[in-house]
Amino acid sequence: MVICKSLNTIPNLDKSVLTIGSFDGMHRGHQEVIKDVKFRADGKNIPSVAITFDPHPKSILHSNVQENWNILTSADKKLELLEKNGIDYVLLIPFDMEFAKITAQDFMDNFIIKYFNPEQIVIGYDHHFGYKREGDAEFLKKQNDKYNFNLNVIEPLKIDGLTVSSTKIREYIQNCDIEAANNYLGWEYELSGVVVKGEGIGSKIGFPTANIKPEFQTQLIPGQGAYCVDVVVNNKIYPGMCNIGNRPTFHDDGNNVIEVNLISEDKLSLLDENITINFKIYIRQEKKYENKIDLVRQLKLDRQFCLSY
Repeated sequence: MVICKSLNTIPNLDKSVLTIGSFDGMHRGHQEVIKDVKFRADGKNIPSVAITFDPHPKSILHSNVQENWNILTSADKKLELLEKNGIDYVLLIPFDMEFAKITAQDFMDNFIIKYFNPEQIVIGYDHHFGYKREGDAEFLKKQNDKYNFNLNVIEPLKIDGLTVSSTKIREYIQNCDIEAANNYLGWEYELSGVVVKGEGIGSKIGFPTANIKPEFQTQLIPGQGAYCVDVVVNNKIYPGMCNIGNRPTFHDDGNNVIEVNLISEDKLSLLDENITINFKIYIRQEKKYENKIDLVRQLKLDRQFCLSY
């Protein structure tokens, strides 16, 4: 896959099948769009193209709005998933307030047509682009006569009668329903970050933990509680359990932390390492225990659950 992060790096494409979107989460609905692009491009033996943005437009346009909104995927994860789904070229556009002023028509003329000359354009049913979100399916239909491309609008993907959407996935993640989120995503939700020095409480009770500082501060953190996870360290996968919360057994008003215990016989030195947590299933709520003995008893049960899972 060729990744273009500026216009002067885009190769000359005589023809293409193209899609455009923010693709936050690259969930199963997005993947249906990408599959259609790939199918049509392969059928015509021409390149498949995805145009997307970094950072997510909402993080720029809503930066002054007090709302609980966070991304599901970093740009790197989104590119990884686009490549996994077979896209040939990605234009990753740096999104800022200046770019936000570009009209749909200007974007059509000076980006989509000028650089990619699409024979076909594929979009999701709810996609909009350009200033004031003027670029939608109706706008693109009006461009057909001018530029002679075919438009295909992918209908919403539904699971159990509900439309798969990034908004619904955020709701699941915030409410600790990680299994439902993963089902909508089509992959296990993950969080990457660097291991920072903690208080050493876990080591003292026989469950040493790595405290994680998220790599992307704008990424959505799952709701508080204990999770069964996989932990990726230097391309090796370890089973583990993760707790997100303020550790009420030890702190009356502690800060929210993300800590993970690796279930492994390996002697690992994780401080300052970059690791990735893949969330598999929610185990239980965080709670305050009467003493360390009760907490250790629960952690042993959690570990057994994770190993059996």
